[in-house]
Amino acid sequence: MFNRDFWSEIFMALRRNKLRTILTGFAISWGIFMLIILLSAGNGLKNGVTNNFSDRIKNTYTIWSSSTELPYKGHKAGRFIMLNNKDVQLIESLYQVEEVSPVLSKGGTIVFGEKSRSVEMEGVKPIYKKIDGIKILEGRFINENDMKNKMKVVVLDKDSNDELLRTTGETSLIGKTVYINDLSFTVIGVSKGMAFGEMGQCYAPYSTLKIVFNVNDFYQLSFTTKGLNTEKDNELFKTELKRKLAALHDFSPEDKRGVWIDSQMLNSLEAMRIFNTINIFIWVIGIAMLISGVVGVSNIMRITVKERTNEIGIRKALGAKPRSILLSIVMESLVITTIFGYIGMICGIGVMELVNMVLESSGNMSDSNGMSVFMNPTVDISIVISATLVLIISGVAAGFAPAWKSVKVKPIEAMNYR
Repeated sequence: MFNRDFWSEIFMALRRNKLRTILTGFAISWGIFMLIILLSAGNGLKNGVTNNFSDRIKNTYTIWSSSTELPYKGHKAGRFIMLNNKDVQLIESLYQVEEVSPVLSKGGTIVFGEKSRSVEMEGVKPIYKKIDGIKILEGRFINENDMKNKMKVVVLDKDSNDELLRTTGETSLIGKTVYINDLSFTVIGVSKGMAFGEMGQCYAPYSTLKIVFNVNDFYQLSFTTKGLNTEKDNELFKTELKRKLAALHDFSPEDKRGVWIDSQMLNSLEAMRIFNTINIFIWVIGIAMLISGVVGVSNIMRITVKERTNEIGIRKALGAKPRSILLSIVMESLVITTIFGYIGMICGIGVMELVNMVLESSGNMSDSNGMSVFMNPTVDISIVISATLVLIISGVAAGFAPAWKSVKVKPIEAMNYR
């Protein structure tokens, strides 16, 4: 049955209606192509955002100082709450908490030779590297020995490092002495960091800054937790923590401000919900495009069957079996859907691989702070193949209905059809 004449007949029918075949095929190719582009773009956005937090521990919390919003027990609204050692002791007393790192902040100017730059200096503990996802580009981060011995060492952000090295002839600041607010510090590392406009960011041991600058209050406190594995666990912990901090600083536990409490786990779950919503939206658009292609196949098969009604009548009169007529018409829809679906799939994968290659060579899309926003815009090949197969099956099904109707027509009626 599937001989040379059979296939010649199918391709001859397609060649007789080139424009119609091409337009129908384009709708199919475009549907697959756009589905791949949309899915890849969604994955690129997801990969870019999640990459920024890949080095962070998920079970972390950060508390920031803030002003109150509600009056409470004689205190007026707008009172600023500063964190202190009592907050550290409170956090450390909670059984869900593992490691705590207060964050001392001190603005100043860093100087190396004749070069200088404004920086925000943060005193942290070694665990802060994992809490904040700090990426070390050169050297190392603060360790326990630095903390214990109150070493005057500093980790610079890359922008500050490059600015201080510019025109000095030096290739690295590791091991060199820099001056911050006229105090000498030894550079031990360079981080990807977060630069704020013209102001850099650097890290020093918490114990060192506490003594050097005689700082007891701070704006930020970060810590890791254990046993908080679900969204409900984290919500309950966050609520209870807010209540205890409110009691410690004498502000209303119902106050939405006073202190800000941020959970990395809850942020991750919320981000996943957002990306899932985006994926659903993308699939809805993609499926709508695929359906338009299937409808196009159905329409062209209806027209094809209508134009070939007389031919079908003659073939039936000459003894052709309904099965062979049905098969030839259905195979036309299969050929159109398969060829153009494959073309759309190859074009979509090719374009996104090219985009991915360009992004990798340029360091991916990132904002002014080096945070990636779009990277590795690829899609699982199994999803692409599955979508193409579904389109092919749908196209065959769309062509089956008019084909089945045509073989049910009596030969004399078909031959007299005008």
